[in-house]
Amino acid sequence: MLDELEPEVVLVYGSMPRQIFEGLENRARFVNYPDWITYKKAGGH
Repeated sequence: MLDELEPEVVLVYGSMPRQIFEGLENRARFVNYPDWITYKKAGGH
């Protein structure tokens, strides 16, 4: 996807496992949003 679309920003819903995202930091800016369960466990309303 990064090769085809060449995005500047990628929105990631949920976890960002190192084995998937490692080495991609220079390809785009990744903005992480916690999934609903993680958000609620952290005290989100």
